[in-house]
Amino acid sequence: MKYHAKFFLLLSLFSFNISADELTINLSGQTKEGVLSLAIYDNPDAYNYSVKGEKRSEEGVFSGIETFIELKESHEFVIDLPEGIYAIALFVDANKNLKIDKNFLGIPKEQFGFSNNAMGKLSAPSFEQAKFQVEGSTTQNIKLK
Repeated sequence: MKYHAKFFLLLSLFSFNISADELTINLSGQTKEGVLSLAIYDNPDAYNYSVKGEKRSEEGVFSGIETFIELKESHEFVIDLPEGIYAIALFVDANKNLKIDKNFLGIPKEQFGFSNNAMGKLSAPSFEQAKFQVEGSTTQNIKLK
């Protein structure tokens, strides 16, 4: 009996030190319903590779959300993450073909967004432009383009 009590006491002490920080992602500006494909990266190379491609790569994604979202004024998602540096890339796949459709000039025809509402010059923003620190409760407000 004595050993069980010590084990549970020790376990409870360690459980107080294990905590995740909380990231709240608020999306606004949605114009069409579709499948939200949101990726959270903690690796600059994986982020930069993924945002330059036609299809979001699962390679290097630290966390993500893939869910159908109805047309609403705003959406809120809360994710537990360890403290660190991250970047978000997302799009709303209106026709559910698992990629962001672009016109003949390469301009996205479906809504997209990045952390910090970062925008690149004639391309997706770099990890450096989109990166942010998660420490404690952190919020990213992203307006869909």
